[in-house]
Amino acid sequence: MEIDWLATLAEQGDIAESKATEVATLVVKPELPLEIASRLYREVEKGAQTFDPILSDMEDADVSDELLEAADALADLWGQLSIASANKLRELQGLPPIMMREPRH
Repeated sequence: MEIDWLATLAEQGDIAESKATEVATLVVKPELPLEIASRLYREVEKGAQTFDPILSDMEDADVSDELLEAADALADLWGQLSIASANKLRELQGLPPIMMREPRH
């Protein structure tokens, strides 16, 4: 059975977009309960871990460069959501944020 990678990316994009909206809404709340921040982080990590094998399968399937670029952009979005939700959790726990270094060129 051939996989419709465009449909798969569209579905995964909808999931990531929905989670991005939730993350953006919740991380700005100064009084966010720790339980909700923990749940958010777990959900983001689950979404990212669900997407990882899809990206790997796409690379193995030799899909077009355009689809791979879109998949890479989704993987980057999951990474950003993971850092944002982890930093909110760390903030609520009184810990310093995770800082990402810029890659050297």
